[in-house]
Order: sequence, then structure tokens, then C-alpha cells
Amino acid sequence: MAMASSSSSPPLKKHDVFISFRGEDTRTNFTSFLHAALCKNHIETYIDYRIEKGEEVWEELERAIKASALFLVVFSENYASSTWCLNELVEIMKCKKNDEDNVVVIPVFYRIEPSHVRKQTGSYHTALAKQKKQGKDKIQRWKNALFEVANLSGFDSSTYRTESDLIGDIIKAVLQKLNQKYTNELRCLFIPDEDYSSIESFLKDDSREVRTIGIWGMGGIGKTTLAAAIFQKVSSRYEGSCFLENVTEESKRHGLSYTYNRLLSKLLGEDLHIETPKVISSMVMKRLKRMKAFIVLDDVRILELLNNLIGAGHDCLGAGSRVIVTTRDKYVLTGGGIDEIHEVEKMNSQNSIRLFSLNAFNKILPNEGYEEISNNVVSYTEGNPLALKVLGSFLRTKSKKEWNSALNKLKKIPNAEIQKVLRLSYDELDDTEKDIFLDIACFFKGCGRSSRVTKILNVCDFFADIGIRNLLNKALVTITSTNDIQMHDLLQEMGRQIVREESIKNPGQRSRLWNASEICDVLTNNNGTSAVESICLDMDQITRINLSSKAFTKMPNLRLLAFKYHNRDVKGINYVHLPEGLDFLPNNLRSFEWSAYPLNYLPSNFSPWNLVELHLPYSNLEKLWNGTQNLPSLERIDLRWSAHLIECPKFSNAPNLYGIDLGNCESISHVDPSIFNLPKLEWLDVSGCKSLESLYSSTRSQSQASLLADRCYNLQEFISMPQNNNDPSITTTWIYFSSHISESLVDLPENFAYNIEFSGSTMNEQDTFTTLHKVLPSPCFRCHCKD
Repeated sequence: MAMASSSSSPPLKKHDVFISFRGEDTRTNFTSFLHAALCKNHIETYIDYRIEKGEEVWEELERAIKASALFLVVFSENYASSTWCLNELVEIMKCKKNDEDNVVVIPVFYRIEPSHVRKQTGSYHTALAKQKKQGKDKIQRWKNALFEVANLSGFDSSTYRTESDLIGDIIKAVLQKLNQKYTNELRCLFIPDEDYSSIESFLKDDSREVRTIGIWGMGGIGKTTLAAAIFQKVSSRYEGSCFLENVTEESKRHGLSYTYNRLLSKLLGEDLHIETPKVISSMVMKRLKRMKAFIVLDDVRILELLNNLIGAGHDCLGAGSRVIVTTRDKYVLTGGGIDEIHEVEKMNSQNSIRLFSLNAFNKILPNEGYEEISNNVVSYTEGNPLALKVLGSFLRTKSKKEWNSALNKLKKIPNAEIQKVLRLSYDELDDTEKDIFLDIACFFKGCGRSSRVTKILNVCDFFADIGIRNLLNKALVTITSTNDIQMHDLLQEMGRQIVREESIKNPGQRSRLWNASEICDVLTNNNGTSAVESICLDMDQITRINLSSKAFTKMPNLRLLAFKYHNRDVKGINYVHLPEGLDFLPNNLRSFEWSAYPLNYLPSNFSPWNLVELHLPYSNLEKLWNGTQNLPSLERIDLRWSAHLIECPKFSNAPNLYGIDLGNCESISHVDPSIFNLPKLEWLDVSGCKSLESLYSSTRSQSQASLLADRCYNLQEFISMPQNNNDPSITTTWIYFSSHISESLVDLPENFAYNIEFSGSTMNEQDTFTTLHKVLPSPCFRCHCKD
């Protein structure tokens, strides 16, 4: 399969190593042992006895030199006495000059002083003196080549105790040079994007400090592939490199010491057996600290594991080293002191169609006639590379009919291979975190600000502040710029599948319901059970449903209930009917939303003391409940557009209530005075309450709030503004007040509001001007009319 890669590697040469040597000096001893060691390490090596018979020897030799990546030049006592060896050397240096970046030459001084080679003294002087008949030009080329090679970094046999030690170090050097020369092959489809560019830019920093970067994101988003692509490109620039995949799973399976030994053995090029990362020999530490290393630790999910592998503070790594850590848990990176954290974003639509097509059609665009259905698949994956690859491979060679069948199946049954990867993060959550995740997947996703969701879930005893933070760290949910709580569609699908598996055949025995047809079946047939904790019905998906009065009787543990519209104009339209009324609502409810609630009352036995939010817009309610209810958790109530509401609820026992929306409740004539004593009230909306005559109360708390009262055309009486009994200088002033222009504003007291906004009036332009002329001199507007 074609690969989309970030860079092209230099072409592989036929021979890894070419050995230049004087046969009579070393053929049967040192060079033969060196050749055997190279072959043992699977290094393709050219040596002169491999010249095929029947070919011109020198032409074959030239071809072999040009087809080699690295040259070992074994200088011995009689090397310079061979014109063959000297001509080889000139040809080798010619190749190096022509392709300096891709040709490596390593001199080995075998029982000869390096200075004799460099300065052509001793036996080298004698040998060259005998070659005068070769001509001055050729002899000078030989001398230049000898000088240049002798000045390169190499090996001197006189510094080694044994030849085996010398050969061992030569092999290590050859392997290191070849590893640097031949970049790793990226054996997976990869399309470079903004994520790749961002990380590559960070790694270009030439700082000699040890730098670490974390690659973080949800399962299947491409963290490992991204790290592999970076490793493929840059690892050869470092003295040592190591890519450890699936670190957490490997450590669980084999133990931490196994993983640590793999890391050190790969970096140092030898088998190590360290019993624990907490105790390491000083020699190993010294070698690590001298090495500029590039390390990738893939899928690290435990902070302690990270610290054990690279050390707290990364003090065991050499100057200029770089470490990439991939994880689904951001806490691992923040707790581990990682320098830079990069969140992998979902793949854009253009790259998504390319990646999908490479897997489905082996090219970057869909086959003719498959464009629309391919776009549907790409839309389903929402930019998740794993899903793009899995579904592309699955659909390859299948007919369009089979494609459509597969897509329809995905709407009900998610792909098992994708789910297996995504579910790893969920399985690591504790019980309350799992409840939070499932509530978001089945109820709250895209439907509320994170602060609101947190408060509701806290009342459910889920410890949501720390729980949601953990979900964020594990990339299971996100918070948008507008503070809404969201999650990837595939993660939502995973959560819903987990709930389905609670009872495959009987939705009424599941903890959470969201599918419209299943909800209708459970409610109309009274199939609910105590297992049901949340119901979220999208009423855009139904036309009409008749519920029995006992629809919720078997669901005492219901915490979250929402019947809501997203697209329809629900004003005055009821799609859910209760022809026999409603006998029961669970007292366990924390969030209760029912757009266009059809009855003019709530069940008399309903005790809303657990409620955090109550949303009944466009309802047929005439009054909410009798008397005063105990509402210790209630924070927000929404009764807007309830045209038949004639009585405002009493809120004297709602100490946490901060928002009340009575907008466009056309029949209500007054609001209960208890509203104005709420200690946490932030806003009150009575806009469009055309029958409202009074907003009067003799007392008011010091909460600073906004009052919206425009289009209240019959409003005559406003709340008084008493001074604070303990400090007469403190008054209870509204932060914001909006109203239509009316003569009733004349009686507003001084300091009634800091900000006042007039809205339109039913009066003509001349009457409006006359009314303003009367209103503006009143005490309320004096401070607002100053120059």
C-alpha cells in the first residue's frame, strides 16, 4: 500500500560496509575476524574475494565502492606497497567528496602508527618511494588520500588489550553510523499536518537542555502514529534512540524492570539486566549522561511509570536529549514536569478523506460513484484516524449496497475494533467518574455549560469537580470556548453502547435512555424499572405520544428528565399528551425539563427538594405547586412563555436560587415578594408579562442582580429600595434594569439601578418624547443624566 510520509529516506545501497585492506597482512587474521563479526550482526559487507569471475576486476571494484555506504580502511604495515589498495583509497575519497552526507569512512590502524599513515613516514615512505614510475600526479593523489583518511576519527589497535575488544568497538561504531545514516521506515499510513509541524518545530530547538514534549489526546486520534513519524525523521540525528510502544501494557505484563532494561539496552547497544530502576550502577548513569538520546515512550498512563523510566527531572539523560511521551491522561504530563504539552486535534476534512481513501481505495480520492457515501463515512468518524483506517480497510472491495448496509449498522452497533481502543480510558475510571461520563454521553453533551452540569452532578453525589477534571485529563470530554461541555461523537457512541449492554433486549432495564422510539415504548407501555436514572427525549423525533398517568411510577431513581425540542417552534404545541393526568414524578429528580408541559399542575405528591434546575417553558401550568416548597438545591427556574400561569411560586425556602425566568407569562399579575429576598439572586426576567401590575416588596436582599421588565405595559408599582439597617450608606441597587418607556418610571427611587436601558414603546414618537421629558428628571435618572 502506498504510504504518505513526512520525508523521503536516501536510497538504500547494496553494501552496508566495504573493507579496504592489504591481503597479505590481515586476510587470514584480523580482517577475517572483522568480516565474520560484521556478518554475524547482519551487516552486508563487501570484501575482495566476492568479485565474480569473468568480469573486469577494477570495474567491478568501482561499482562495489559506489554501491557501499560505509568504508572500513584497515591500514597495516604493507598497505601502501599495494597500488591496488591506494587506488581503492582514492576512489573511496572521491565518493566521499561527491556525497559527503551519505558516505562514512572509518580508518583502522592495525599495528601501525597513525602518524606513519598521516605523514607517510616509516614503511609508508619506503613504499611510496618505490612507486616513482607511477608519476607525480598519481603519487600525490595517493598521499592526499592517505592524509585525509588518517585525519578522520577511527581506531588504533595499540590502545586495545585484545583484538576482540577492538573488533567489538568497531562493530558498535558501524552499527551506530548505519543507524544514523538509514532513517527508520514508517510502516503505516501517515499524512503530515499541523500537529506534525508543531512538534517538529519544537524539536528543532538547539538547546543543550533535556527537553520533553507530551502528545496528548483521545484514543485513536493518532498520537502513536504522529510520534512514530517524528521518530522516523529525527532519531538518526542522535547518538542513541529508542521507541517503546505500549509502555503501560508492556509494564503490566512483564514488569517495570523489563521495560526499563529494554530502554537502556536499546540506548546503550548491549543487553542489560537491572533489577530495579531505583538502583542503577554509576557507570550506566555516566554513559547515559554522556549520550544525546531521542526517546519515545508511547501510551504512558501512570505518572510513577514515567518518572521511573526517565527519572524525576530527567536528570539521567545527556545534554540535548529529547523525549516524547504519548498519553491519553494529561495528568501524567503535568505531574511529570513535561516541558511542552501538545493536544492532537481531530483530522481536518481534507486529510480525513485522503486517509480514508488510501485505506478503502489505495489512492487519495474515492472511486467514481463513491464520493457521497465516502463523505458520509468520514463525517461519522469526526476526524478520528483510527476510525478512518478501520472503516476504510473494512469497506475495501465491498459493493455500494454493502457500504450502505454497514453505515446503517453503525448507527445502532458501533465497530468493535474502534470501541476496544476507545474503551481503555473509560475502564480506568472509578465508579463515580464512569457515572459522570455516561451522564454526559446520554444526557448532557452539548446541552449545558460545564458549571451547570457540575452543580447537578454534585447533587447526585458524583464529586463532579474532580471527576470532570479527570475526564478532561483523559481527553474523554472537552470544554468549549463558550464553556459548554462536549465530547467526540465516537466517545458518545461508546458511552451509549456501554449502557445498551446493561440490557440488550429491554431498554426499561437500562440506566439511561435517549433513543426516542425506545423512550416512547418504555413510557407508553409502562416498562420502566428502578434501574432507569435518566431520560432525554428529543421531541423533534416524535409526532405524538400519549402517556399513562403512571408513566414514571416504576422509576423512583430517575435523576435527570428532559423532554425538549431543538428545532421546532413549540409555542402552543404539545406533542406529549397525558389524557389521564400524571400521578407521579420521582422525588429523586435533580434536573427536570419538559418543554410544552401539557398539564396545568404538577403532581401534588411531588417533592422537588432535590431539584437543581426546573425548566418548564411553553407549559400549560396555571400554578407550579401549592404553598411553600423546601428547595435547598434549586438554582434556576424557567417558566417563560407559560401563557396560563396566573400565580407566581413562593421561593422563601430556595436559598441557592440565582435565576428566574418568567418572561412572556402573559397572565401573571404579580410576583411573589419572596423573590426579592433571595440571597443569591442574579437575574429576574419578567419581560413581556403584559398583565403584571406590581413588582413591589417592602424588603429586599443585598444581592446584586439584573431586572428585565420591558413590555410590562401594566406595571405600575416597583420594589422599594430600603437602606441597610446596619449601614444606612448601603443600598440594594439593581445592577441592570431594562424597561419600556412608561410614566410609571417617574416614581423609581434614587439609585434604583446602575445601568438602565429603555426598550421600544407602544406609544407614537411624539408621546414617547413627552413621556421621556417627564421621566428623566425623576430621582432614579439624576446620576445617569450628569455630564
